[in-house]
Parts: sequence; C-alpha cells; structure tokens
Amino acid sequence: MKITSLLVFLALGITTATSFGQWGAPAAGSGLSGAPTMPAPPTPPTPPPGMDGGAYGGMSPTLSAPTMGSPYAGPTMADPYANYNGYQQPAQTNSWGSTVQQSMGGNGSSILNYQYAEAFYRYVSPKEDKYNGSHGLGVALVMPLPTIFFLKGTFAWTSGSGEKTAKAAANADYELSTITIGGGAYMPITQKLHFVGEVGLVYANFQADGVNASYTDGGIYVRPSIRYQVVDWMELQAGVTVSSTDDYDSKVFDVLGYFRVFPMLDLNIGADFGDVTRGFRAGARLRW
Repeated sequence: MKITSLLVFLALGITTATSFGQWGAPAAGSGLSGAPTMPAPPTPPTPPPGMDGGAYGGMSPTLSAPTMGSPYAGPTMADPYANYNGYQQPAQTNSWGSTVQQSMGGNGSSILNYQYAEAFYRYVSPKEDKYNGSHGLGVALVMPLPTIFFLKGTFAWTSGSGEKTAKAAANADYELSTITIGGGAYMPITQKLHFVGEVGLVYANFQADGVNASYTDGGIYVRPSIRYQVVDWMELQAGVTVSSTDDYDSKVFDVLGYFRVFPMLDLNIGADFGDVTRGFRAGARLRW
C-alpha cells in the first residue's frame, strides 16, 4: 500500500515538472496593467513686449525705455496700477502736446498753467487832464504751490510829463511805480475754463517834480477773474481788482488776451480801466 501511494506521488510530480518546463515561468508583472503615462505640461504663452524681463521691447527696437512721466511709462507712486495689464494707453493730448491733466491746471506747458514769468510794455493814461500819458515796463512771476494754490508778484514802472497849464508846472516829470505781492487759488470749472481768486498787498508811489501831487499809498487787494482757453493757442482773461487804497486805483477792470507762438511762449495784449488811471499793455509770457 505504501509502495503504491509512493508511485502515485512520483507520477504526479513528474507530470507537474513536465508542464512547468513546457510553458515556462510567467513574465514579470503578468496579470497587471501597464504603468500610467503622465500628460505633457502645457506650453506657457509668449509674454507681450516689455514684459519678458529682458530689454524694453517698445514699439520699435530703436526706441529707448520711456522716462518717468512719459505717457508710455510704467507704474509710478502716483499710479501704481498704470501698467497692471501689461499695456498702458498714452495720455490724451491736444494738438500742442499738452495733456488733459496739464490743461486742468497741472504742471507743464499748458496755456492755462500757473508757473510762468511775464514781461510787458505798459502805457498809463491818468484821468487828470494836467498830465500826459506815461510809458514804462512791467514784470510778473507766478509760482505753483501744492494742489490748487499759487503765489504771484508784479512790478510796474512808468514815467511821463505834465502839460503846460496853470495847474501844473511846465513839462513836470512824474513817475508811477506799483508793486503787488499775493497768492491765490484756481478752480477748473471745465477743462478749458478756470475761476481764479487772488488776494494780496498793493503798494503805489506817485512822484511828480514841481507839482504838489505826490503820494504813497498801499492796501489789500482782491481779484476774482476768469481764464478761458478759446482754442489750443489762445487764452482770454477778465477780472476785477478791488483794493483798500485811497489815492491809487481802488477798482480796476482788466481784460487780457494771450496767443501762443511757441510751445512755451505766448504774446499778449490787454487793457485795464481804473478810477484813477487807464492802462494798455503788450508783452510776452514764458511758461514751464
């Protein structure tokens, strides 16, 4: 019995070994699916000119990078989001190159700015018949302050002669000098229309040789006015000056016209009508 069981066991072992040798060992990983394939990473988009971290792209390879304050410049402290989307639209300008901000009274070469020097010829005609008209020169300087404020100073000097009358000495010479120092503020009603208010001190000295009519006067003056930019190259002004002086003009109405001949240079003509004198002027104004 034991011998029979042993023979059966050997027969089964030989059969199993024969089958294993015929079919071979299963391949490694048989019965398992293949390893997953990772997707390829997306290709990043090409950055716009000027945003690739290299040299400034600009609109032309021959252009240099824009300077601070240029309409094409990037973010600044005043506008940190100026180049937020990679592009910045240029500031709107008029035909003379002034930006809208400058036309509203900001710094720059706008014809309505508040940073300029002015020189002019002035003719003054006293209302008293015993004096001839006088000729002279005048200067003015306006400097901006923060926001809407500015400082202003003027000086004018004229000289003339008296007539041969019983009231005046023969050809009596006289001089008239005026100085104003003050400041003010402006309010842009529109892009081309400004309301301006000034207040300050005025000093006047009238000296006539041979005539007992000399005086020195001073006081406080207030001048509301309007500045209107008719076109890019033309400005009109009109104002009324009221002062606390006794002998000099206490009320004056004035009109002025400015005409741009160069980007920062204007020619002007004007007239003023007071209760003591009448004046006419012509000159030039330099803006910066």
